[in-house]
Amino acid sequence: MTTPGGGMAGGRGPDPVVQQIAFLSALVAIGLCWPLVRGLLPAEDRFGFADLVREHWAHRDHLEPWIEQRWAWLAAHSYHLWFALAAFPGVIAVSIVQGIDRRTAWPLLHAPLGWAAGAVLGYMLYGSLRADSWPLAVMMPATFAFLGGAIAARLATWPRKIKHLRGTRVRMFTGGRGARLRARVTGGVTLAGVPLSREDETMHVAAIGATGSGKSTALRGLMADAIRRGDRHVVADPDGASMSAFFSPGDIVLNPFDRRCARWDLLGEIERPSDYAFLAQSVLPHLGTGDHDQWISYAQQLLAGAMENFVTLQLGSSEDFAAMLAGATLAELKQLCAGTPAARYFEEGGERMLASILGTLSPAIGHLRQISAVEGEPFTIRRWIRGGSGSLWMPYSANQVAAVKGLISCWMNIAILETLSLEPARDRRIWFHIDELDALGRIEGLKDAQARLRKFGGCVAIGFQSFAQVKQVYGEGAQTIIENCGNLLLLRAGGSEDGGTAKLASELIGDREVERDDVSHSRTRGRFTTRSMSMQTRRTVEDVALSSEIMQLPNCEGFVKLATRARWERVRFPHVAHSTRVSPMIPV
Repeated sequence: MTTPGGGMAGGRGPDPVVQQIAFLSALVAIGLCWPLVRGLLPAEDRFGFADLVREHWAHRDHLEPWIEQRWAWLAAHSYHLWFALAAFPGVIAVSIVQGIDRRTAWPLLHAPLGWAAGAVLGYMLYGSLRADSWPLAVMMPATFAFLGGAIAARLATWPRKIKHLRGTRVRMFTGGRGARLRARVTGGVTLAGVPLSREDETMHVAAIGATGSGKSTALRGLMADAIRRGDRHVVADPDGASMSAFFSPGDIVLNPFDRRCARWDLLGEIERPSDYAFLAQSVLPHLGTGDHDQWISYAQQLLAGAMENFVTLQLGSSEDFAAMLAGATLAELKQLCAGTPAARYFEEGGERMLASILGTLSPAIGHLRQISAVEGEPFTIRRWIRGGSGSLWMPYSANQVAAVKGLISCWMNIAILETLSLEPARDRRIWFHIDELDALGRIEGLKDAQARLRKFGGCVAIGFQSFAQVKQVYGEGAQTIIENCGNLLLLRAGGSEDGGTAKLASELIGDREVERDDVSHSRTRGRFTTRSMSMQTRRTVEDVALSSEIMQLPNCEGFVKLATRARWERVRFPHVAHSTRVSPMIPV
């Protein structure tokens, strides 16, 4: 934008005027400082510069040979160096004018360097030209010193790439290999090669990336560091990839389709009256849709009532309870729920409503029957959280997701909420790894527990490919789950009609306000051809990383933001293939 008078916005004139002012300022500065430079000379060697000018003017048509000798005398008394020193104030004057015009101090830093480089070059030419022309040789150091300083000052004000004013900052992270080595030595953990502080760990981690982008590799690297340190883990493990690499003797496996599965005791989790409703919500979580969630609430109430009477009357084990729910008649269910709030569902005239409630309850009953068929010693998650060791693995394959996702969501919810019942301890570390969050069912209480797990030493690490799928499971709470993760790893993500996950990643990185110089060139043709250049400074707000850039990231390359650091880190980390310790799945 230009002013009506032809100057640039902000009160600065066009570029040629600035150069004229700079040149005139240099002449004034040299003239004012020459007496100071002359005062440094010995009194017997001082020379009247005005006399030299008058002599040259008087003999301008034909220079007398004795004038050449006068320049030789100046060279003998080192005036070629004193003239170069006298040019220094002029260089500073030029840099001040350029700096004021461009509102930067860079010219003041570059000009002395340019003056020094020009003086050296001029002195080299002085040695070459003194045999041919003493006037030319004597003036070489001063001329090149002034030109070098003026050019350096001008280049320092040339259009800047970007000047960051505020907003998100991104830098390339180059210490990945050293960070991983330090983590092994000091017992720290890293996310994609970036070391996490102890405070970062309890601020939770979210890794977002498409298939093959390196999301699982980064999360397994984080898990490897934490296991090496001796932390405990509760892991929802797609395809059993993490368990096969990090399984240790004493670890627990929960998957009814795996021969190593522990025998989970549902009723063994009950320790107080409030646990009936808690377990019912864990086994049958809400889906985040208003209409269906209402029916789920009814089914939860029926399950909690049946469980309460079954335990109170001491009717049997968890296996017996699952079998009764699956095979009992309506009359038997009515008797089992007698005296509880769920008894009203069996009143006359409510047959259709009861049928809908039992239909909603059927998936949970199926899950309980699956785990009840496992043999072995009873195992409870709550007691393991309080006094167990090692890791709790929940592996599942793609063809088992529909059958076990309800159980995994239930187990993870019990583990998280039991951690919240422990004594606060910042030094404790229990990691909850949920890779492929969108593939599992809704984990009731996950978003609320994230805000409170910190003081209990709980650390949540989640990963997902598509935000749309996570939102389909958690509804509007999906955004809260991501916001509760202070440490973010953003890798290549897909886009859709409205931007998709790539747009979300771009928004998470944020924008910035920058100042950059715009240069425009123009040429006018006519009787005379003229060329001109104008430069102006613009302030703009822009995305730091476009969604299209996120979509084109290579594998194992992306952006990391830690909770305790203001900057984002651009990272590139290697793919690490961990050796297999155990089989990821041993079918029953």
